[in-house]
Amino acid sequence: MSMGSRFRFVNVVLYGAVSLWSLFVLLPLVWMVIASSKTRREIFLDPLGLPAQFRLDAFERAWSVGMGTFLFNSAIITFFSVIVIVVVSGMAAYVLARSDNKWMQLVYLMIVAGFAVPVQAVLVPLFQMVSEAGMLNSRAAIVLPYAAYGVPFTTILFYAFFLDFPRELEEAARLDGCGRLQIFFRIILPLSGPAIASAAIFQAVFIWNEFVLALLMLTKPALKTLPVGILQLTGEFTADWPAIMAGLSIAVLPILLIFILAQKYFVRSLAGLGK
Repeated sequence: MSMGSRFRFVNVVLYGAVSLWSLFVLLPLVWMVIASSKTRREIFLDPLGLPAQFRLDAFERAWSVGMGTFLFNSAIITFFSVIVIVVVSGMAAYVLARSDNKWMQLVYLMIVAGFAVPVQAVLVPLFQMVSEAGMLNSRAAIVLPYAAYGVPFTTILFYAFFLDFPRELEEAARLDGCGRLQIFFRIILPLSGPAIASAAIFQAVFIWNEFVLALLMLTKPALKTLPVGILQLTGEFTADWPAIMAGLSIAVLPILLIFILAQKYFVRSLAGLGK
């Protein structure tokens, strides 16, 4: 077998493996959409089969519990959380990457250690802090904790990117009279699109799907996010599974569109940490 034939064979095997894995990942989403068109009886008697008749009444029931409000709340909370995470993490990573102070390395290690702390480990003290601050049932009560948990990972991502960022551009801007903040917001951030997009996607997916913190901090129906709002479709002894599948299908759609639109930045970040 020639070198070209071996190369083509390896490509066929790799693309076949990736295609099979993609199909495996997409199957639950396809089943979720199909299940939303079934009756409760069909879901339990024939979970893998097609519905006898495709219907959209489950989407109507899911929307009737306030899905529009939940979508709006999730979008607002996700947007502001991601903005805070990107700005704070970017500034912190830029300072750490440009500083020669040995204490800054200790700060970086502390940030990395903060990434290892699970959310569940600090739920009780976090709830007490938010309650004592009088912020329960406000968007700030959920945006600030999300930002606090998103900053460590995003700082690590930006730090690796800024280490390889060309310093000649910063020196040229400094010669033109720009200060540190001007260099960061006018030079660094506009040229860090791939890193920003990848960080935004990572954080947006987590915040959009997060359930525990939103359940604790937001109890008013007008402030609930999508994961907590969909919980209203379950009862004490039963659940409207077609409506739940419909609600989940609605919840998946926005984040899926964002990923499709920004996937080239996401792939570039995975290939080279945003370069």
